[in-house]
Amino acid sequence: MKLSHLNIILSLFCSLFLVTELKAQEDVAKAHLETADFLLANSRYSEALEELDKAINANPTDGSVYFKKANTLLAITKFNDAIKTLEACVKSDPSFFRAYEMLGDLYSQKKKPSAAVKYYDLAFQKDENIEQKYLYKLKILDILDQANRHRFSKKHIDDLRKLDLAESFDLDYYESMYWNEIDHPEKAEELMAKIIGEIEPLSGNERYYYQYIWALFNQGKYSEAKEWMDKITTSEAEAMFTIFREEYYFSLAQTYFQVMDYTKSQKMIDVTLGINSSFIEAFDLQKQLAAIHTDKTKVIAAQDRALMAEKDIKKRSAKLLELATLNYQAEDFATAYIHLEEYQDALPQNERNINVIFIKTMCEKNLGEVGSSTEKLKKVIHNPSITPQTKAKYNFSIALVYKEVGDYKNAETFLKAAYGGSYKNAVRYEFSDIQKLKDLKEIESMN
Repeated sequence: MKLSHLNIILSLFCSLFLVTELKAQEDVAKAHLETADFLLANSRYSEALEELDKAINANPTDGSVYFKKANTLLAITKFNDAIKTLEACVKSDPSFFRAYEMLGDLYSQKKKPSAAVKYYDLAFQKDENIEQKYLYKLKILDILDQANRHRFSKKHIDDLRKLDLAESFDLDYYESMYWNEIDHPEKAEELMAKIIGEIEPLSGNERYYYQYIWALFNQGKYSEAKEWMDKITTSEAEAMFTIFREEYYFSLAQTYFQVMDYTKSQKMIDVTLGINSSFIEAFDLQKQLAAIHTDKTKVIAAQDRALMAEKDIKKRSAKLLELATLNYQAEDFATAYIHLEEYQDALPQNERNINVIFIKTMCEKNLGEVGSSTEKLKKVIHNPSITPQTKAKYNFSIALVYKEVGDYKNAETFLKAAYGGSYKNAVRYEFSDIQKLKDLKEIESMN
């Protein structure tokens, strides 16, 4: 019993000692803060920083001191040091939400969207003020918009909806963009249809019209999309809406035809004629694609028999190339590749066709491999006799091979090399598609 009383007395003594010690530390920190404030008022920043460091050492769990130090560092343009101070702040005082917000601001300025989103989201979690929470999420959505990371916005949109504040055009805009990006245009249309009639077709409002038009367009509602395109006639709208016009899709159809991606070329022709069924320039390409898509079974069988009977090397080589082309058009890429190799083996080095290396590369693309022909075509590009247009074609084709195997870094490198001339639109289209694939892969890994 006496021992218990002694323990209680010791505990009380220790508690009193700790309280006294903490009070002493707070007093020391307060004294240094007062000195720092005086120095800051007189623009003596270096001395003020020394006093703030002393205040932090005296009371290392007070986030407000770190915050003041970070602001002082910003005043003398030491942004990286300010970031380090703020990161130390939230580590020492995790509830200090103002530091999270400032970190979000600074990382946003440094064009580091992932870090900015991370800290704004933490500010959202720590701050109890509803209006501020709303602003944090709007900043996140704006950052994701600027960084073309719309596919990562749904969580933040849902968080905003749960706050149950008044609906806003901006929130509907961001959510419609999300649905458009993940190929649910019907949901984007439903959202935008509620508000688009209230938005004036004036400069600054193009983005709202763009989302609504995009949703209509991707559902094949080309006439409705055009009606809304015609409502807003600003110069910015004219540039933004280029990707909804028949000329744009026809240029894509031509490019994919040139690189023997007939499936994608047909897809682009279908869109072209969907927008404008009397687009004269598209008819010739449509006829060529129709011929390619016809059943090749009987023709290939006849060509096989002719090849077996042919003894002349030159004529046999020509038939091998014809047969390889037929097999390629019939989407039997493995057989086409074999015949192309036989064609090359049958001819002397100086008579071999560079175009055959290109066709073999496209076979490798369809077979999902970066093979020897792709590597050879990479060397061919450096041949000074190759025209800029052909060089763009080969760079674009190699990019498609790397994209097919999931090597997006190399794909983007060769797309950049292909940019220009008639390949400009297709390069942009592929860049956008690769970004989508990268995002989906990242989302899958997060789940």
